[in-house]
Amino acid sequence: MDQLCVVCKCATYHEHDALISSLRKQFWQMIPIRLFIWGLWSSTDSQDENPALLSCMRTQCEVMKTIIFHEHTTSFSPSNRYVSLFLKTFIDKIERTRDYNLDDELVEFYVGLAASTNTSGPAHGMCFKTYALDEEQYTRVVLREEQAMISQGTTGLVTWEAGLRLADFFAEHPDIIRGKRVLELGAGCGLAGFVCATMGATSVVSTDYSDAVLKLLESNRQTNPEISGKVQIAKLDWDDLAECRTLSKPIDVIIGADITYDPTIVPVLVAAIKEMVVSSQQVVYITATIRNIETFDLFLQLVDETGVLGRSVMDLTQTMMTALCHPNPSADMRLVLITLK
Repeated sequence: MDQLCVVCKCATYHEHDALISSLRKQFWQMIPIRLFIWGLWSSTDSQDENPALLSCMRTQCEVMKTIIFHEHTTSFSPSNRYVSLFLKTFIDKIERTRDYNLDDELVEFYVGLAASTNTSGPAHGMCFKTYALDEEQYTRVVLREEQAMISQGTTGLVTWEAGLRLADFFAEHPDIIRGKRVLELGAGCGLAGFVCATMGATSVVSTDYSDAVLKLLESNRQTNPEISGKVQIAKLDWDDLAECRTLSKPIDVIIGADITYDPTIVPVLVAAIKEMVVSSQQVVYITATIRNIETFDLFLQLVDETGVLGRSVMDLTQTMMTALCHPNPSADMRLVLITLK
């Protein structure tokens, strides 16, 4: 039988460990503080917070020892801005409880960090995000990402919601890509493709067109030595149908996230997919955040008009993510599967 914590006497040791694991998973993934769940990350109900458990001295010590000073954090830390905001919010929550006590190390570290960190204004600059795929948080994909949504003239230096959804889908259904050769279109930071490699894909070709994105992709490939040998980075212009055909010849699965949002590019994308899908054994998986339904419908219409491609659409909006934390679970999200008819 799990024993009650002798410090707070309000939760079991198992509940302590589950809370710390939840906080660490979200912290490493840099879930926005305004959306941070200070309970179990799989819950969207803020009422699940346990103030007494959060403020327990054991919890405070574990936050410092197994999150802030965790060996992985010291090597691949989120931004100082994020760490500062995380600790500030944590301390604020503790101070709202009755008869609270604050851990000296926690306060001292936060005060020193806050004094040298600007937390006002929008976030920008590169930092590390860690995507833990298993319950024990040993299976990880580590990416350098830009904190600003647009940087160096591209949106490809940050992981978007559709990328999280696609990566989570393959983490939940690894049999789809285990032993398969994967090609990712518009890879951005590389999350979905790297997750495929982690979950058992034989090889992954992560492609993009932006030189800045390709440079970041190569850096992220080297940051993940467990899969770097299986991942190839390649520049791909969807207008170059010959190159599309060459790259896709040995490919079993083609994936892409948030690549259908621009109506001027959608016809080029569909033409490229038509060129790449030449076998009934090949499958295309594309996730799309629905920002403009007309643009998404155009994509589906053009797929239908090829005459050779068939497609099905899954609504993921109400589907809970199971491997990765989702900062915006209400996003209108679709998964499109494309094959030869």
